[in-house]
Amino acid sequence: PCQTDTARPTVAEEGVVMHHVESMPERVSAFLSFSEPARGAAVCIEYTPMAGGYSRVMAKATVEWSDGTVETVVLRGDPPEGQALIETDRDTEWLVHRALTEMGAVNMPAARYYDHTGEHLGTKCIVMDFVPGQSFQEHVEDRDDHHDQAVALADQLAQIHCVPVDELPHAMERPHPDTVIDGLIELWRMVSENHVNTNPVYHYVISWLERNKPAPMANTLVHGDFQNPNIMVDHAGSRAMIDWEFAHIGDPREDLGWYNLYSSVAGTNIYEANPEGFLERYRELTGFSEADVNQLTVGYFTIVGAAKVAVEILAAIDGLARDEVASTMAAHSAVGAITMGNTVYLDAIPALDQAMRAIRQGGQA
Repeated sequence: PCQTDTARPTVAEEGVVMHHVESMPERVSAFLSFSEPARGAAVCIEYTPMAGGYSRVMAKATVEWSDGTVETVVLRGDPPEGQALIETDRDTEWLVHRALTEMGAVNMPAARYYDHTGEHLGTKCIVMDFVPGQSFQEHVEDRDDHHDQAVALADQLAQIHCVPVDELPHAMERPHPDTVIDGLIELWRMVSENHVNTNPVYHYVISWLERNKPAPMANTLVHGDFQNPNIMVDHAGSRAMIDWEFAHIGDPREDLGWYNLYSSVAGTNIYEANPEGFLERYRELTGFSEADVNQLTVGYFTIVGAAKVAVEILAAIDGLARDEVASTMAAHSAVGAITMGNTVYLDAIPALDQAMRAIRQGGQA
């Protein structure tokens, strides 16, 4: 989701309080004044709904404080119930975002305030600094050579995975490393068993994952949705990570696999442009071994790690079929995601099998 794009609300969004440009400036002014009384009164002088945000509602607000200071912030809140493609927890996202802001360990827009009840802003809403610039997706899509960008992307990911786990909020679940991969495979089973339709591709995926599990790694912070559009590039070229709604503690290769899967479908796969350069730089910064982090383990996590998103995406279709979800747009988007995902799995697994056989036979992958 690009933090620079703007959009006017559509008819379908009339129930989204954060898109009410007539009432929200007053709400924002009151909330910021309430949140930081030592700075005096805040007056919202410009308010604009923003496009983007996979499952959240976004807006940009420019405010002027009593001392004449003018600053721009981004609001990130929940849409009305039943309208999101994926449901996530704003309380957890705020805990992670705030903790990382205080640590200063990751380049990211600082978390500023949180309306944890929705009383002030009409929905649970995180307020953070605005990053002027463009998304990393926009930054790279017009370039033909992505080899240098692969190293920069590795730096960004290593920064996240080097955050000390002990300093993360205690409320975050800390699974035993030996259980992470099995837990992801179990999610695939849940995806397959709970879906209103039978998808034989999922049976194929689960069987292959069981037979080819890599050794576990020590847990790290996992962003959970590491992709080009979730990295902002400011005018000086500095990169900032946004959208922490899927952040959790787990296997760092989850982020590597998800990036590869998402980018293979959405385009501009920086990892694919220079995989060995990317992984060499990533291992150098993290200290991870080549036995744990290599092209084959990234391939494995490209498939197994998709379960966390697949379970949410399929819920949109299942909810519509069971008359539990009103958003046909969410279900329509989910159908496309499932179809593209199936294509990736059916293409990737035979290629990984071939590479694994070559290694076992003493050849080159």
